[in-house]
Amino acid sequence: NFGMAEGQITLVQQDKVPAIMNNDGAFATDPSDPFKLLTKPHGHGDVHLLLYQAGLVKKWADSGVEWISFFQDTNGLVFNALTACMGVSKELGLEVNSLTVPRKPGEAVGAICKLVPNEEGKKKNLNELTINVEYNQLDALLKTTPVGGDQADEKTGLSPYPGNINVLVFAAKPYATNLEKTHGVVPEFVNPKYEDAEKTTFKKPTRLECMMQDYPRLCDDGAKVGFTSLDRFSCFSAVKNNINDAKTKAEKTGFGESGCTGEADAYKINRKKLKLVGVEIDDDGKLEKVLGIPCSMGAKVCLAPSFATTLAQLKKRFPEPKAVKISSKSTLILDGDITVKKLELDGALMVIAKPGAKVVIDEGKVENDGHEFKMIDVSDTSIDEKFRIRGYILEKKAGANFEVAEKGSYIISQGKAEKQQ
Repeated sequence: NFGMAEGQITLVQQDKVPAIMNNDGAFATDPSDPFKLLTKPHGHGDVHLLLYQAGLVKKWADSGVEWISFFQDTNGLVFNALTACMGVSKELGLEVNSLTVPRKPGEAVGAICKLVPNEEGKKKNLNELTINVEYNQLDALLKTTPVGGDQADEKTGLSPYPGNINVLVFAAKPYATNLEKTHGVVPEFVNPKYEDAEKTTFKKPTRLECMMQDYPRLCDDGAKVGFTSLDRFSCFSAVKNNINDAKTKAEKTGFGESGCTGEADAYKINRKKLKLVGVEIDDDGKLEKVLGIPCSMGAKVCLAPSFATTLAQLKKRFPEPKAVKISSKSTLILDGDITVKKLELDGALMVIAKPGAKVVIDEGKVENDGHEFKMIDVSDTSIDEKFRIRGYILEKKAGANFEVAEKGSYIISQGKAEKQQ
């Protein structure tokens, strides 16, 4: 159960739908069997239907759960922002809250927009709608308005429409009520890729699909729908592109969204957290290229949830932050009930306090050769794929490691962990 209690994880299975092969909607058959329909996934909008069918949202709401969050498994930084997003939802009374990041015009990221009906729309009883507009539809939509297209704000150079990263926070009770009425059936669309300019021939069969972020279309007119926008470094670094695609994407947008950038950004947000509480550390790091992909390199900082999950908790872990200094070549791993009173780190240090153990780091200078990334031949299939998608392996040259398993209070000082009486 990945460390979770029995019953905390529920698996739901999505069905597939028949694929279609042309503009007339003719069903496509399986290439290996002409008597079998080709099927494809229906899109992640089915999550609302599946939660309704499983009765989970009603169960959660009845048990006292107040908020339900949806996140993408390619984005490991999201947990840094979910509590803030929930706080905004509570303060503003939002039924639906989308977590967003600043967006560049033309970037392949959907945008949260407030759609207001024109006079013709009002005659059709259309209402205002705050919702995601997909990037491949945004420019055409904006060209029908005085905005004139997907253009940058003159002051910021960014799009005035925040980028949707498909992280949603729902208020549990109204969500449960709405699912009872709508059964979670989100409106469908079709998005074929054409071979010809006349758009008569599909490149390959497509299917009807639906999107999770289109849920606001099911909400009542009075539902409060909004968004929360945070800096990209704090909440969004997707890991979804191979090395070649990441190079191309980085050249176009500045974001490679690959294995090496995802790992680098995880260290970067932890450096920024330490900087915020007063620790002496280069939080931004140095921009270096890994196989042509720009990554923010600096101290490799890993802070386990058992150490701190919020800035308030982190401040308590560093009661004298000015007495803590971490060099850019360092690796710092902290896991458990640990207080860092004094530390000057220039190398690698790992401290793990098992449940029941309390550790205080009151150390002078910890200096060793530490850990380094060693570049590899990504075409060498004898190397594990988890390293090849990054472009390097971790070479552990040296380090100071402390794992305290027995209950009690300990102090790490002068290179030793001693139990306090």
